[in-house]
Amino acid sequence: MRRALFFVALFTLVFSLAGCEWLEFEETPDETIDTGAYTEQEMIELIESLMPEAYQRVDYDLASFEAALIDMAERNREATIGIRAEGAFGLGGGSGSGVVYQRDSGTFYAVTNHHVIDGASAIGVTYERNGLLFDVPAEDVELLGSDATTDLAVLRFEADDHFPTVEFADSYDLNVGGVAFAIGNPLGFDYFGTLTLGAISGLSRYVFGSDLEVPFIQHDAGLAPGNSGGGLYNLDGELIGINNMKIVDELAGDIGFAIPSNTVSRVIDDLEEQGYVERSFLGISAEPRRSDCGQSYGVCVGGLVPEGVADAAGIEVGDIIKGFKLAEEEEYRKVLNFSELREAILNAPVGAEASVRFERDGDMIDSDYVELVVHPDDRRD
Repeated sequence: MRRALFFVALFTLVFSLAGCEWLEFEETPDETIDTGAYTEQEMIELIESLMPEAYQRVDYDLASFEAALIDMAERNREATIGIRAEGAFGLGGGSGSGVVYQRDSGTFYAVTNHHVIDGASAIGVTYERNGLLFDVPAEDVELLGSDATTDLAVLRFEADDHFPTVEFADSYDLNVGGVAFAIGNPLGFDYFGTLTLGAISGLSRYVFGSDLEVPFIQHDAGLAPGNSGGGLYNLDGELIGINNMKIVDELAGDIGFAIPSNTVSRVIDDLEEQGYVERSFLGISAEPRRSDCGQSYGVCVGGLVPEGVADAAGIEVGDIIKGFKLAEEEEYRKVLNFSELREAILNAPVGAEASVRFERDGDMIDSDYVELVVHPDDRRD
């Protein structure tokens, strides 16, 4: 095939050099090119130098790509654990997946879903090496904290074996169309560490009818019961999310969701330090999917909580929020819609200093920095 394309290109080159008027070059050769004086590779390089950029030949090293993919799968499969949630009095219970993200000598930290361990009287860990399953007993596993609102939980366990830890990606850098790999334990531990492939289908999705305050990544990598708590990874093997659910409907399929890595990182910090999560609060209301102010992007402020953070920042009803920035950040994060604003606020720690960029009467204004407070639903007074 390559040789056939070569001769087609060669014919095109010779034909064009013969003086055809519809093909213009920056310089017209003064003498005929002796094609016999060039090797095949030299002729290919000459042809490519004269062809438009869109027609340049590109080589893909598929073997190297496959090798990198295999290495990624091997490393992240070993960072995947199975969760055994035992019911009261040793009855019932279930299983799920988890991801090891931190280690301290023989002590390991793993993140999973709240719903995987919710109601369990004891939690055990199972892992796979060389196709064999090994158990960490419940007495060596500690639940550090769990949060129903974001559906995340953190475990700490002791083990003699080695577990690699995953690297977190910046989920703000994700794009629809990006490749996503899910690794987990569908249908129990018989298919431990199953790898499935898909694409990112949506970002900052707040699922209709769900009680979870999570800006989900939507993707179509295959998920099944037991995948909950397992990792979602990018091409570099970095963790981009924790899988937690899919829509099961006879009219639709391949609609899965994962909690973004930035949210996971933010939540596990709270769960490690204090055992519970405190979300930040800005204090505005807005129509999540409509352009009430006629804006092409941004959040039209429909209401304010009296004496709240947004009120203190000088925001008024009718302003259009277009950016959000923490004090330690260099640039404002562009806010396209209400879901993205909610995600930025959720990922900001309580007590952080934040500024909001908003439009008012055609003018762009950066608010003073104000301290984010605890969400009313999370206050423990």
